[in-house]
Amino acid sequence: MTTEQKAMKIVAKYELKQGRRPHDVSKTKCGYDIKSGNRRIEVKGQKRQRAGWITIHNSIVRNLGRELAQYYVYVVYDIDRESKLKILDPDTIFKNLKIESHFLLTARAVNEHGKNIEIKNDK
Repeated sequence: MTTEQKAMKIVAKYELKQGRRPHDVSKTKCGYDIKSGNRRIEVKGQKRQRAGWITIHNSIVRNLGRELAQYYVYVVYDIDRESKLKILDPDTIFKNLKIESHFLLTARAVNEHGKNIEIKNDK
C-alpha cells in the first residue's frame, strides 16, 4: 500500500468517527481526494516525522470555484510509525499560501518539438 493510500484510509476512518460520510473522489480529477459532508478534502501523506510543506496547484483553486470555502487539506505524517493527522481549514490554507512563479515546459512540447540528436557511445 502506498503512502497516499494509507493516508486516504486514515482520513476516511477519521471522517467516519466524526459522523460524516467520506467518499473517495480522487479518480474524478475534481481537485480533491475525499468528499465528506460539505468538506472537500485534499489528502497529503508524508513519511517524515513532522508535517512538511505541501503544494496546491493553481488549477485546483481555479476548479473549486464556489466550493473553495469547503476545501480542507488533511496532512497525515509520520505514516510509517505513529500516523499523526493535521487538518488545515480553508481560512488557514488561504491566509498562508505562498505563491511562487514556476514555468513548466510540458513533456508533450519536449517530445513533439525537441530536436532529436543521435549520440553514439565511444567504446
